[in-house]
Amino acid sequence: MLSQQIKQILGEQGDIIELDLLIKGTKPAKIIAVDGLVNLRAVGVEVVEPLTLHGITWFAAQKEESDINEIVRNILSGDAALIVDGEEKATIFDSKGFSLRGISEPGQENVIKGPKDSFIEALRTNTALIRRRLNTPDLKFTDLKLGKEAQTNATVVYLEGKAEPEKVAEVLRRLEKISEQFIKSTSSVEESLKDNPWSIFPQVMFTERPDKLCANIAEGKIGILVDGYPIAFIVPAVFNMLFQSGEDYSQNYAHGSYVRLLRYAGAFLSLIIPAFYVAITTFHHEMLPTNLMLSIIKSKQAVSFTTFLEVFALLVAFEILIEAGIRLPKSIGQAVSIIGGLVVGDAAVSAKLISPAIVVVVAATGICGFVVSNSDLANSFRITRILLLVSAGFAGLYGLSLGLIFMLYYLCRTTSLGAPYMTAYKDGDSTIRDGLLRLPRK
Repeated sequence: MLSQQIKQILGEQGDIIELDLLIKGTKPAKIIAVDGLVNLRAVGVEVVEPLTLHGITWFAAQKEESDINEIVRNILSGDAALIVDGEEKATIFDSKGFSLRGISEPGQENVIKGPKDSFIEALRTNTALIRRRLNTPDLKFTDLKLGKEAQTNATVVYLEGKAEPEKVAEVLRRLEKISEQFIKSTSSVEESLKDNPWSIFPQVMFTERPDKLCANIAEGKIGILVDGYPIAFIVPAVFNMLFQSGEDYSQNYAHGSYVRLLRYAGAFLSLIIPAFYVAITTFHHEMLPTNLMLSIIKSKQAVSFTTFLEVFALLVAFEILIEAGIRLPKSIGQAVSIIGGLVVGDAAVSAKLISPAIVVVVAATGICGFVVSNSDLANSFRITRILLLVSAGFAGLYGLSLGLIFMLYYLCRTTSLGAPYMTAYKDGDSTIRDGLLRLPRK
């Protein structure tokens, strides 16, 4: 019997519900579901009661399934399966009822003027948030399963007529080729979508804001939603996209352009300040004003370490403080950041382990790095900053220049889903009006 086959596959599980009933008081049947994932009240009122009294059910979302593996997968996903004795098929009721986190404000991408909702861990709630904003039949959702064993639900969302069909097909092909048994983290999805999985620069953009995803979909990009993750992935993701924020479009165009330019300037300064300081003070003293050079020499007289070692050690200490602040509970993390930044830093200067100028350099570098709105890009710059520092420590401004040239060459060679990384992947008009600046809309 079908119910016995299902029981053999599932085994003796404490959370598996097996309910015996008689359809219209005569025909034996069984309902199998997972306790905690199924809405027991809906199953009782709309399935069990009408079946036992009238022999029919008026449950809205139901389908028949004969594949044993698909029946088990539906049960484990939160559906209820009705199996009538003597029949080799089951009726599946979409009766998921597990607890969900309420829709709340975004944790990272907050805006002053704009929507305050964000994605949650439920896939269908997230697709509904998108459908509310893009109320058009051209909006398409293509469902698929990720992972060889767990079969995690996911959907690819795009606008028909806007997104390039070959790119949509390529996204589906890459997702279906995921060889992992389980989708353990977002990297399982991200790395399958990258053109170059070894690149340290993000080729996939993520967002927790439905309005941001819809804006990108309207421009022809493709979104990916995975059940269990409160974010959406966007491809192709090119360089200038990672500097844009929803706040740019909520404020006046002049302020949006000004802030966007600040992000570009801050990102560039965060890359070169440590390397430039080491190059100038170690190899090119003649480029500094005399008074400034004498001030730096005076502050460094009692310090035993070279400038390169000072900057390198303090940058590493800064990275450790950032990680400590992220991983620890919020109250403790803030205390660690304050103690590490103020007390330890001041003590290191007083003990003549580092010079005061180095503290200013690293602090300025950290502040400039925080203006980058995309956390993946900010992490890439943290690594690149160290590489440029090492090149400047070996060859001064020549090493820094070669490092920047190689970085630019590397970025120009990078692609995201075939789109060149250093181009504005948008419509012809918005490329000009929404690149480095955010000009007024027509």
